[in-house]
Amino acid sequence: MPGCIRCLSLCDFLDCVYTGYWSMQLRTLRLLQPFISHIMVIGVKNLESVKRVLYVILCTVLWLAGCSSGDDPAAVDCSQSDLQLTLISKTNPSDCIVPNGTIEVEATGGMPPYQYRLNAGSPGSSATFSGLGAGTYIVTVRDRQGCEKDLTVELEVNSGLTASVSSQTPNSQCLEPHDGSVTILAAGGSGNYQFAINGGAFGASQTFTRLKDGIHTITVKDLANNCTFSLSISIGRLPTGITYNAHIKPLFEAKCSGASCHPSNGELFTYAAAFSRRMDIKNRTQSGNMPRNGTLSSEEKALIACWVDDGAPEN
Repeated sequence: MPGCIRCLSLCDFLDCVYTGYWSMQLRTLRLLQPFISHIMVIGVKNLESVKRVLYVILCTVLWLAGCSSGDDPAAVDCSQSDLQLTLISKTNPSDCIVPNGTIEVEATGGMPPYQYRLNAGSPGSSATFSGLGAGTYIVTVRDRQGCEKDLTVELEVNSGLTASVSSQTPNSQCLEPHDGSVTILAAGGSGNYQFAINGGAFGASQTFTRLKDGIHTITVKDLANNCTFSLSISIGRLPTGITYNAHIKPLFEAKCSGASCHPSNGELFTYAAAFSRRMDIKNRTQSGNMPRNGTLSSEEKALIACWVDDGAPEN
């Protein structure tokens, strides 16, 4: 587990128990050395089993003990990650009606285990996707450190229907209404098309507006034979204007004050402290682990995520 010893979520606790990965940190801190030395003196043969029990005990204590303001792990610089995603195989659908195409990928590097998702779908452990129609797909892998890698894969069918991006603009708004947009150009088939986005209703317009940054799936339908072609596109983002002093510090002061939370000494409210822990703040607020004795609205979570994604500016 990356980072120093810190308070645990339930998932972290189970992972700690399962892997015993903290042995390096435990040896470094010499927390268990007196126990291990005593065990060696009295001649216990199954030392590894005893050490595992001690790991479980320590993980349990850390899980129940809570966090101090200095316990957060260091932010991970994903630009330095060697995470890679490779196409292993793909199978085109047999026709434009039956979605029986497949995509298989493989991740390497980074820090396993990996989670895979297709377009904007839910992540999972499987690196194979099936039941796919013709279209352009974006496969994303995410490793244990939260780093991601994308791979674009196109599945084709002999209907002649295709689609591409004619133009698009990035999103610059943190909260709704977003201002990203995309215009789709369809070709082939009968020439009589309808368009839909993200599983919505089909319509005549080939332009979609008010889009948030991220992956969106456009589906083009040929009305002559109901053949479809899906196109996954990624809307970029521009700086949203969310700053620490104007938006994030007031939120921390309102939601994260008090002795049972951050911070009784006010340290996290300094920009330098918040900036150094920005990735952990984002991850834990989005997952609901922070604040400890309160909740954040979806808009408040979005503000924190936008601040971090913008590079965590102060002003």
